[in-house]
Amino acid sequence: MKRIIISLLIAFLLFTGPSYACVGKVLNIGILNSVNENLLAELVSVLINERTGMTVNIRVYGDSGQIYEAVKRDELGMVVEDTGRALKILNMPDNGDNVKAYDLSRKEFRDRMDLIWLKPFGAVKTEDGAGQYYYAPVITGHVLINFPALPRLINKLSDIAADKSFREMTKAVKADGQAGKAAKNFLKKKKLI
Repeated sequence: MKRIIISLLIAFLLFTGPSYACVGKVLNIGILNSVNENLLAELVSVLINERTGMTVNIRVYGDSGQIYEAVKRDELGMVVEDTGRALKILNMPDNGDNVKAYDLSRKEFRDRMDLIWLKPFGAVKTEDGAGQYYYAPVITGHVLINFPALPRLINKLSDIAADKSFREMTKAVKADGQAGKAAKNFLKKKKLI
């Protein structure tokens, strides 16, 4: 009887810790106000919601500093990040090699901030047309611990930006602003939902 009570107490303590950005079947995603990030976040949101029933909220911030402050306060469980901005955050030079920038960002974000870069969405042109960077979903350690299967699901969107339909969808979203609807149609077409 004593063992049962101790086991129940341990289980209670494990599953009733502090509320993080993804606990309670809610995931908050932080983005900057751009078509690219909004569309990528909507793809993740619809995919997770349709496949798991989890509620996903997309929160728009004015700059990267605000996003990472929200991450520190456990208000976000995921960020849509690009390699160019990541290198600026890390105070590291950008030599124009997206693959190296991704690898470096992945290592440094893990070491410095306990943030895990998942497989990249792929290279996406910046909205001002000045270049292109790898975009990727970046999750917190808390999300990885509490929802260990979630990265595998999100990684189904790896290299999605290379798809011709993605570029068409981006143009459509720029025109009408309906990222959620476009994301849902795209995922259905790709048989991901």
